[in-house]
Amino acid sequence: MAFKDNNQFIAKLEETADLVRIKREVDWDLEAGAMVRLSNEKRGPAILFEKLKDYSPEYKIFGACVTTERRLCVSMGYPPQTHLGKVYNRYETLIGHPIKPIIVNQAPCKERIFLDKDVNLYNFPAPTIHEGDGGRYIGTWDMVVNKDPDSDWTNWGMYRVMIHNDRTVTLRLHMQNDGGRIYHTKYLPRKMPMPVAVVIGADPLSSMVAAIRFDSGIKEVEYAGALHEEPIELVKCETNELLVPAHAEMVLEGEVLPEYQIPEGPFGEFTGYRTEWSYQNVCLIKAITCRRNPMITMANTGMPLGEGAMGPAMGRALGLKRALKASGVPVSDVYLPPEMAGMVVFVSVNKMNQDNIAALVKHVISTQGTREQKVVVVDEDIDVFNSTEVFHAFATRLHPGRGITIESKDVSMKDAPFLSAQERKWSRGASVLFDCTWPSQWSRESEIPPRVSFKDVYPKDLQETLMREYEEYGFRNQ
Repeated sequence: MAFKDNNQFIAKLEETADLVRIKREVDWDLEAGAMVRLSNEKRGPAILFEKLKDYSPEYKIFGACVTTERRLCVSMGYPPQTHLGKVYNRYETLIGHPIKPIIVNQAPCKERIFLDKDVNLYNFPAPTIHEGDGGRYIGTWDMVVNKDPDSDWTNWGMYRVMIHNDRTVTLRLHMQNDGGRIYHTKYLPRKMPMPVAVVIGADPLSSMVAAIRFDSGIKEVEYAGALHEEPIELVKCETNELLVPAHAEMVLEGEVLPEYQIPEGPFGEFTGYRTEWSYQNVCLIKAITCRRNPMITMANTGMPLGEGAMGPAMGRALGLKRALKASGVPVSDVYLPPEMAGMVVFVSVNKMNQDNIAALVKHVISTQGTREQKVVVVDEDIDVFNSTEVFHAFATRLHPGRGITIESKDVSMKDAPFLSAQERKWSRGASVLFDCTWPSQWSRESEIPPRVSFKDVYPKDLQETLMREYEEYGFRNQ
């Protein structure tokens, strides 16, 4: 079951005990952000703030929407305790069958419309999320919609949005993201303002699709339709021709002004560290449309966990898996553990008597971007979604001499906290491969010791019987 909007998602999260409603007054300035950060770090529930200081009860903030593995499972239509491998496989299957959207004339996101002099961003409880942030952020778990003027390609991307004044926000449109490439290569050279729509509170799967990096030219709305297994309903904006999800909470319609930038940030980022302020693109808001009782969806990035560690990591894992398969790697599974801020990747392989497979894995991943500078390769009998199994393989199968390979001057992600100032400037640093696989020439009968675990040393029929009883007697994984 896919959720058409956040109200349906919230109802399901309440049913699975994965949401808390806060009915007392909470301050939008740091207090709401602090509660979400605490819940994220404790793997706690999503939070719906129902009364915000300085605002009427019609406005709410929905935080930690899809932060944990449990809520990722629920968003994909599974029970919260489902094994992530099953969820990843379902995502891989569905994403291969894009579904075109449909256009509607009426939409919940247009129950209220503010134009021209009635536009005031401060009428909505945009939070100050972390102490030290450069301002109030109305867009953190959001969707920025813009269109290539020379084709029918409309892009969805998740870029943070900071309020500058009552009608102006900053957008982080870089050449590293598709929204930024459209702006810098198509609009800026022509000195044309770029129409944009900032969508706040789209349904959980559409929001995750906006956060996932696909190839340029991909219409994310069709992938969102694939995950829903039905067309996404879109509605036209009031002041431009862009189409936006009809069941969103709020839409900011505006245009990015060419050759004009103002300070944005600092901001607490997904790495778990605060980034410095910088000059970013200016967007003038021309209209705001919203539901009668709108919710601002908020992601609090920082120390794990965070929304970026779930849905986007799933999309990134599939991209890496496809690249590895295309390069001839006998890959079984790929996983980016959320505790590691997306900068470490686990890959399981069937070595098939080849000892260079781990090196090939590292090479292929290095061609797919700069984020995963630490690569852990394990045998296919290791469940990469089970960190205990991976860490055990790291401890028992990784040879400290032959198993570790360091590249001292690899391409690096600029935001990596471990880089020096010089390395960040040039995006060059070190990367490392941990080959935690058994040597292919070792005999399973005489050289590889039998692993002692529930799934390895007991008969399958006994395992199945005990697993049924485990659930029937009320045992729960801790």
